[in-house]
Amino acid sequence: MKRLGTVLHLSPHGHLIIRLEETSLPRMNAKVVTKKMDRVGTVYDIFGPEKAPYVSVKLDKKMPKASVQALVNERVFVA
Repeated sequence: MKRLGTVLHLSPHGHLIIRLEETSLPRMNAKVVTKKMDRVGTVYDIFGPEKAPYVSVKLDKKMPKASVQALVNERVFVA
């Protein structure tokens, strides 16, 4: 399990926006999980400046909306 970054907010398209903490970029479609290994979704897009990129995560369809709001300001990981 590798640290991905901190969740900033939920986009209007329903994706989580995460600021990367690691220098290496995750691979596309990598599984994103919480520290308790609950599945959040998959890496959908990587964007932003080269030195401080962001990641868009497409949420898992089974993820409840209440859980999504609870993820804001939490760290997530790549499994």
